[in-house]
Amino acid sequence: MFEPTTLAIIGALAGVWAIQVFLSTMQMRRFHKRSQQMRRLGAHMAVGLAGNMYRRKVYAVVVVDADGTVVAAEYLSGFTIFANLQPIPSMEGRDVWEIGRGAPPPGISAKTWSAIDHAAGFLRKKVDPIRAAAEERNTEEVG
Repeated sequence: MFEPTTLAIIGALAGVWAIQVFLSTMQMRRFHKRSQQMRRLGAHMAVGLAGNMYRRKVYAVVVVDADGTVVAAEYLSGFTIFANLQPIPSMEGRDVWEIGRGAPPPGISAKTWSAIDHAAGFLRKKVDPIRAAAEERNTEEVG
């Protein structure tokens, strides 16, 4: 029914796919384990995303204390499943309400800044839901 060459190609593709699924699962577990370690550093943690399925994605994990001050921030970016979370020390000590305002700080790419702002949006709603709702309304009125 199928020629041996066809079966070999299908088998090779299935094998490569299985390896990719295994390695991406391992990356997901590393990411989850690290994010859970970071969660213990502060009162709230959020994960943000920038990019889409056609362009490289950047994930950012941001942890804040009860006052909304960033305690830790890390990002995940890369083309392979071997990418790991990388710390962003320049974010520590910033107020969650300042994140995403203006140009990114030196050493942080625009896409990473966007992912950090995405995570900060969730954190703003946790730290002060009333202020977050008011700022969201003001942004909608202006835009």
